[in-house]
Amino acid sequence: MNPLLFKAHPLLYRSVDLLIRPSAYTVDDFSRLILIYLVIALLWTAALRFALRRMLGISLTPLRTYGLALPAAVAYAPLMLTVSSDVLAHAFRLEERYILLFTIAVAVQMLAALYGVCFRFNQTGRPIGIRGGLAVSLFLFVASIPFSFLLLGVNAVLHVI
Repeated sequence: MNPLLFKAHPLLYRSVDLLIRPSAYTVDDFSRLILIYLVIALLWTAALRFALRRMLGISLTPLRTYGLALPAAVAYAPLMLTVSSDVLAHAFRLEERYILLFTIAVAVQMLAALYGVCFRFNQTGRPIGIRGGLAVSLFLFVASIPFSFLLLGVNAVLHVI
């Protein structure tokens, strides 16, 4: 059994399973999963826009912000939904979730590198660097905690996945 998928949220399970066994899914399943991620990314877009304005004084177009928030939504949403569902069920055990927490730490670092190169200061045009990228990535990680509880509530009402 893959330790990342042990008692995983259905979004995480389907995302990883789609990467491992793509032939087991239809185009409709794949399209539905993509649509879910595209809608979820709206939350991270608002958080990214806020973080860039407050921390770095950078303003981007909404479409560019959405495009750069999409990797954070894809990286953080399924992982945080799994952790948050464990916390809500009072079933979080570190020995079961250490791989998942390591994956979150790796996702934070990868997004920090991406954002450090992609975002540029308005005045000079220089990239914000790894320190600024890490600040933005960590802000999005912290914002994903309440987002995950919100998404769990929406999923409990609407049964999306």
